[in-house]
Amino acid sequence: MTRLIEIEQGTVTSSLPEASFRVRHHLAEHPLFRLERLAELAASLPADQIEFNGPVDPNQDPDMTPSNGMTPEETVRRIEDARSWLVIKNAETDPAYKALLDACLDQVAQQTDGLMGAALDRQAFIFVTSPGNVTPFHSDPEQNFLLQIRGSKRMSLFDHRDRAVVSAADSELFPGKHRNLPYRDDFEAKATHQHIEPGEGIFVPIFDPHWVKNGDAVSISFSITWQTQETRRLVKLSYVNAVLRRFGWPQAPAGNNETWDWVKIAAYQALRPLYDAVKKLVGDRCKALAIFLGRKAGQATA
Repeated sequence: MTRLIEIEQGTVTSSLPEASFRVRHHLAEHPLFRLERLAELAASLPADQIEFNGPVDPNQDPDMTPSNGMTPEETVRRIEDARSWLVIKNAETDPAYKALLDACLDQVAQQTDGLMGAALDRQAFIFVTSPGNVTPFHSDPEQNFLLQIRGSKRMSLFDHRDRAVVSAADSELFPGKHRNLPYRDDFEAKATHQHIEPGEGIFVPIFDPHWVKNGDAVSISFSITWQTQETRRLVKLSYVNAVLRRFGWPQAPAGNNETWDWVKIAAYQALRPLYDAVKKLVGDRCKALAIFLGRKAGQATA
C-alpha cells in the first residue's frame, strides 16, 4: 500500500525532534483538497473554525487584520484573485477529513516505531492562500507536519530558544493571547529557509516560530498536528509561566527545576477547569446581553 506520508528511515530518533526535516507525501491529487470540496467544507463549519483575512505582512498586528469583505465560502471560491489567506481549523470535525488525518498519523507512528504520530489531540488545519500572500510570523503549541497540496510556499523557520528572535515572554502561551509574534527583517539571517512544492512537506517543531510566503499561484496546504505526553507537559508549563510572569514572577524554562515544574503542572490541572468554567459563564452572559440589546434596538426602531 502506498504510504500517504513517507519519512526517511533514521530521520526520527526522539518523540520531540528539535529540528525540522522534510518528508514526501501522496495527497496532492486527493479529492478532499479540491477547491469545490473545500468551499463546501468552509460553508458547513461554525464561524469559529474559520480564520481568514485580506493581505497581511510577516509582522501583522493581530488587532489590525484586514477583512476581505467576503464569506469563507466566497473566499475559497475566489481565492485566485481574493488576495486573502484562509485557514479551516479542526477540519477533523468532518468525518472524511478525520479519517485522512488518522490514516496519516497512524502511518507516521508505524514508520517511527511509535515515536511520532501518537494518538493525542490530533487536529487538522487546511490553508487556502492567494498568490503572493503571507501567513504572519507566529508559533504553534503542537507538533506539526505542513504538507503542500497545490502551489508552492517558502517558509522561514526559527529556533524558539533563540532569544534574539523571540523573547522569553513572547515564547510563553497565555490564555487569549494571539499567536502572532513581533518580527523584524534582520531575523532572516537566523532563519532556516524551506521551499515546498506539491508532494513535499516539512516537520515544524513545537513552539518554533515561522512565517510563510506563498508562491505565484494559489496554494493549498494540509497541516496535521498532534500532542504527546511530553508536549502536553510543555504546553501546561508554558501557560503557567505566562501567568506567573503577568504577576511579575518570570520563570526559568521547563526542565531547569523538575520539582517546581511538577508543582506548576499540578496547579494548572487543578485550576484550568475553574478558568474554563468562568470563561464559559462570562461568554454566555455576553451573548445573552448582546441578544437582549439587539432585541431592544429592534423594538426601538419598530
